[in-house]
Formats: sequence, C-alpha cells, structure tokens
Amino acid sequence: MIKLTEYFWTLVEQLPSLLTMLGCMVFAFMRWKRHPKVSLVVIAGLGLLFLHVIVFMFVYDLVPPMFFKTDNYENTVTLRRNVYLVLGLISNTTAVVCYGLLLAGIFMQRKRAPQFE
Repeated sequence: MIKLTEYFWTLVEQLPSLLTMLGCMVFAFMRWKRHPKVSLVVIAGLGLLFLHVIVFMFVYDLVPPMFFKTDNYENTVTLRRNVYLVLGLISNTTAVVCYGLLLAGIFMQRKRAPQFE
C-alpha cells in the first residue's frame, strides 16, 4: 500500500508534463487530415515520451534494490554509483530517441524559404 502511494505522488509530480504531452497529442491528432505524416511522427514521439516517464518511474524504484544486497560498504558505494550511472545512461538515451522523433516530426515536410538576393 505504501509503494502504491509513492507511485501516485510520483505521478502527481509529473502531471503537468504528462498533461502537456497529452494535449499536444490531441492537437497533433486534430491536424491529422492536413499533415498526416507529421502528425503520426509527432504522436509517436510524444507517446514514447509519455511511456518513458511512466516506465522509468518504476525502473528507478525497482531496479536499484536488486543490486544493493551486499554488506561491504566500499562495494556498496561503487555499486550504487555504477547502477545509477547505467540507469541514467539508459534513461537519457531513450529520452533522446523520443525527442529526436518529436523534432523530426516538427521539422519534416517544411517548404523551403524563398531565396533573396
């Protein structure tokens, strides 16, 4: 029960970001007929970013305790640093993929600006 409450409050902390993502997904869906490819890529990027937030909320809570079952303090400090380093790298790499999709959708199929001489 306590864990469920912690997850709830973590989601509440992320609520402004999650609502913004949902709002942007609705906006992109409303523009589907006008720009179907752009909307698809934007919705995919935002959807993956939405999932990223939720998945890594659980990953950061459930994965580290699997590695911290040692009694040696020196080992624990190094292990803790390494576990969080790897989790951070994985989290940031997946976020980059999500943001890359989002940026690709935003800037794809743009018309060239007229060249002035």
